[in-house]
Amino acid sequence: MPLNMNEFARSVLDFLPSDKEKEVQIFPHARVDGDCVGTASALCAALHKMGYQAKVILECEIPPRLAFMNIPKELLSVVSQENEEDLRKIQGLAIAVDCSEGHRMGEAESLYQGAGKKVVIDHHVSASPEADLSYVDGNRASCAELMFALLSKWEKKLGLELIDSMVANFLMVGIQSDSGKFAYENTKADTFRIAAELMDRGANVTENAYHLFDETCEGKVRLHGLAYANMELHADGRIAMTKITRQMMEDTHAPEGAADGIVNVLRDIDSVLAAFVIRENEDGVLRVNLRTKEGFDAAEFAQIMGGGGHRRAAGFSEKNMDIDAFAEKVVSEAAAYLERT
Repeated sequence: MPLNMNEFARSVLDFLPSDKEKEVQIFPHARVDGDCVGTASALCAALHKMGYQAKVILECEIPPRLAFMNIPKELLSVVSQENEEDLRKIQGLAIAVDCSEGHRMGEAESLYQGAGKKVVIDHHVSASPEADLSYVDGNRASCAELMFALLSKWEKKLGLELIDSMVANFLMVGIQSDSGKFAYENTKADTFRIAAELMDRGANVTENAYHLFDETCEGKVRLHGLAYANMELHADGRIAMTKITRQMMEDTHAPEGAADGIVNVLRDIDSVLAAFVIRENEDGVLRVNLRTKEGFDAAEFAQIMGGGGHRRAAGFSEKNMDIDAFAEKVVSEAAAYLERT
C-alpha cells in the first residue's frame, strides 16, 4: 500500500544519513525546468537548515532563462567525468525529484543509479520509481506542491522554519511553471491554497510570471515566427506539428530554451486536439513536446513512444533519425491513436 504524506515524511527523515559528513544528493531531470529545479533547490536549502550536507546534482549549469531564481551556488553541483567519483564517495542518499528514473537525469544518471539508497518524489502519472522509498501523486499540478507538503510536515515535527522567503519562492516558481500561471487543467483548489501560503512567506508571483512566461528576446521572437509559419495540420486539423532544427536556431540566433511556449500556441488552435513540437538538439537527439486537449491522452501516447508525462503535457525523444522522417512517424502514430480512442 502506498505511503501517505505523513508516513513518507517520517520515512525520509529515517533515510537521511546519520553521518553528517555524507551528502544528500538531489537529482532533478535533465533539461531542467522551473518545477524540477525549484523543488530540488527548496529541498536542498531546507536540508542545510536541518544541519545536513546537501547538493542539487545537475548535468549542466542553470540555464539563463532560470537565472532570475538566484539559486545560491553552494546548493548546486554540476556532475562531470572529473568529479563524479568524488561525488560518489560522499554520497549518503540520492533523492530524485520531478522524475523517477535515472535515464531522465542525463549525465547524472550513473551517479544516481549507483546510490546505495534512493528516494523518489514525483507527480508524473507515468512514473516508474527506481527507489527504496517513493511518493508519487499524479493529481498534483507540480512536484513543488508535494515538496511544500513534505517540508510543512518536517517543520511541525522538528520545530524549524524551513520554508523561508527564498524556499517559498523556489516552490512558487515550480507551481507557476507546471500550472501554466494557474491556468492548466491540473490546477486544483489546493494549488491556490498552497500558493497563498507561499505568498504569505515571501514568494514573488509577479516577478516569477514575467521571467517564466513573458520575458523574451529578438532571437526567440524570430524563431517562433519561423515555427508558426512552418506549422502543419493533419487529421482534419486535429493534429498540429512543427519542427525546430539546429539551422533555425542558428539563423535566428535564438538561445537555448527559446522554443518553449510554441507547443502551447499550437494546442490552442480551435480544431487541434494534439500539438507536437520536435526540436533537434546539438547531440542529434530529437525531443518532442506534446500538449493536448480532451480526447487525446498525452501521457498514454508518450508512453507508446517511449516517453512519459501528464494527461495534457508529455514528451518523448528519438535518436539517429532524420527529423522529417521522425515527424512523419509521429503524425502517423498520432493519427492512428486518434482513430483508436
